[in-house]
Amino acid sequence: MLTLFFHIMFRLIEKLKKVKDFRQASGRRHQLWVVLLIIILGIMQSYIGYRPIGDFAKYNQALLTKYFKLPGGKVPSYSTIRRVLMELDLSELLNIFNEWAKEEYQNKEGLEWIAVDGKSLRSTVINHDDATQNFVMFASFFSQETGIVLHLEKWENKESSEVHQVQDMIRDTELTDKNFTLDALHSNRVTPQEIIDSNNDYLITLKANQLNLYKHVEEVTKNSQPVSVNEDNDRSHGRDILRLISVFNVTQPFNAVWEHIKSYIKVERYGEREGKEYYHSAYYISSLVENAQTFAEKIRGHWKIENQLHWVKDVIFKEDTLPFSDVQAVSNLSILQTIALNLFRGLGFLSITQGQRWLDNRWFRLCDLIE
Repeated sequence: MLTLFFHIMFRLIEKLKKVKDFRQASGRRHQLWVVLLIIILGIMQSYIGYRPIGDFAKYNQALLTKYFKLPGGKVPSYSTIRRVLMELDLSELLNIFNEWAKEEYQNKEGLEWIAVDGKSLRSTVINHDDATQNFVMFASFFSQETGIVLHLEKWENKESSEVHQVQDMIRDTELTDKNFTLDALHSNRVTPQEIIDSNNDYLITLKANQLNLYKHVEEVTKNSQPVSVNEDNDRSHGRDILRLISVFNVTQPFNAVWEHIKSYIKVERYGEREGKEYYHSAYYISSLVENAQTFAEKIRGHWKIENQLHWVKDVIFKEDTLPFSDVQAVSNLSILQTIALNLFRGLGFLSITQGQRWLDNRWFRLCDLIE
């Protein structure tokens, strides 16, 4: 694991060195890649924001000077960190992240199921209450198996939409023979076809945004016998819920547009929640032929993108409660936070807080691995 991490960290530094420095050479004390790496190390130690990262650099001045040969033994100041985050070319940093993630992670074994979802950056919201509201969003390709982000794209909601961005990501991906899981927003006529055309497969939540198909699936699952069934119980958080997953093979396509569908999946949840009877049903479509246990695992696995990515960035990395709202800075910091998350997962820490406890203000452990 440490040998692998050595290569991941080394390649990251090589990529960071390629980020174009926007600053004039005169008066530039620290190389840009060093500033960016210090920000990443600060994030990994829970220093979030301009001043906290500046404090991290100041508190660790001697060690940072030792490892990065800082000129005059001086660390980047709070104002330098602020300026870098606010003025660094976002598109260039995003491209660097995607190149690094592609080279280090996309071709690894065991990456079969990719959850896809978008997340807004609440700190960037402007004009909350009217039609001119705008904010930044990122969409991610997220490995269900490893918790690693394989690809990122950024847009503003006034310029594009999650549906179109995800379609572009899939159209441009070099991933093949993978299984994409997506929520009902993407149960449109274009996205599943793009996935098939990219030599991948899909498992997508189906809702009434495709009303005719939805009614057809509802009818089929009501009047046909499933080819596979799986059930499991959830007894936690004040609830006792039975999940019943039934799979139906598609022998006759609904129409030519949906001819790539091979399975309908019905998920029923019923039991007792907080002392009250509970029932809910949901439907999924897939281009795969799998048993109910596999579909059950991957349907639940899709929500790891919420628990292991979005929640981590919101709660541990404080992405939605940053003390500043500059769009460029928040967006750049979000990319660097994703790098920090991938580094922890590359070290084998599914739990970011466990990884932070392992570092325990000894971030130099990471540098010891790459000397």
